[in-house]
Amino acid sequence: MLIVDYQSKSYHRFLNDMPQIADHKTRFLITFNGANENDLAAASADLVAYTENKIVNTTAIGDKASEETVTKLFHDARCSRNTLIFENADLLFNKKTAVKKSHERDNGFNLNNLFKSIAKHNGIVILATEKKQILSASMSTKMDVVVRFK
Repeated sequence: MLIVDYQSKSYHRFLNDMPQIADHKTRFLITFNGANENDLAAASADLVAYTENKIVNTTAIGDKASEETVTKLFHDARCSRNTLIFENADLLFNKKTAVKKSHERDNGFNLNNLFKSIAKHNGIVILATEKKQILSASMSTKMDVVVRFK
């Protein structure tokens, strides 16, 4: 996992590598850690300028979208080679709490389906968090690049 600070020299080296990364037929997972709305827009513009890929922003994680919606997002991105940005992805990094009642199980977002879709995806996926998050060991093994915003 590569950790870069937004607008640092390492960030610009990362951007210079993006055209080659965008051309690969493998999954590439990026986290924008602590990005506000303006930072996210600026970083998205940087990626478009370097990769010439269209970016699809979605709030599917924060909205706790259905399995079908998430599957369709990945299918559309795979067919068009678009970059997927999941805004408000803080839910993925929060500590999990125990399910106390059986009906609570059905009210949550299907993280397992999302992680399977990310693993199978052949393209760039960005998880954008509003708060600065500390990645758990299991999450850090999944990330290719973490871009930290101040």
